Amino acid sequence: MSGNYEAPHFDVEADRRGAVATVALAGEFDIATAPRFEAALASLEPGYEQLVIDLSRCTFFASNGITTLLDLNTRAQREGFSLVVVKAPPDVQRIFDLTSLDDTLTFKEHPGA
Repeated sequence: MSGNYEAPHFDVEADRRGAVATVALAGEFDIATAPRFEAALASLEPGYEQLVIDLSRCTFFASNGITTLLDLNTRAQREGFSLVVVKAPPDVQRIFDLTSLDDTLTFKEHPGA
């Protein structure tokens, strides 16, 4: 590997407004960026009624992210909050469509779509 490697863009933002907590991902989500997503989730003040994971600006979503979302869904059921996933762009959303995760997770369109 040459010394010119530059990691793909990734950003994560966590926000809490009343009963709704939102974690928005932008760029490429993979095994290297997963810890930043986990840290954002952990930074949220507990007690929210709904957790929104916004993938509308995701350009890549690795399979380990699916595991994370399924784990979050289980946690939501156990702790009594709802989990909503804002759909990713079509090329990225395809992984969810192919795996039929819309039967397990609640997806919604981005408000600006």
